[in-house]
Amino acid sequence: MKNTSDLISEFEQLFRQKLQLNNCKLRKKRQENNYEIITPAKDIFLMYWSEFPDVNLIYQAVGVRTQQTSVYEKAIRSHISSCLSSMQENPHSETPLLVQ
Repeated sequence: MKNTSDLISEFEQLFRQKLQLNNCKLRKKRQENNYEIITPAKDIFLMYWSEFPDVNLIYQAVGVRTQQTSVYEKAIRSHISSCLSSMQENPHSETPLLVQ
């Protein structure tokens, strides 16, 4: 069984790869378990968790929320779910993974 630190590291690596498909950037914030996702349209989403893998994603209202914002949000949520599912299918991981 992997420890939480290893799971988080694996998740972050997988998630960065997925975000590159949408030309989004992932930036780790100073506070532990807090990340900022910046889309090419300059939308900002905050991703965080209290207990991994219970991942939360919220939109940071910095401008006008457009239809494109919703497209990016859906893609980001899909990437989070995909990464968590991929990790759950890994036989070395026995921790159930969830996304909100």
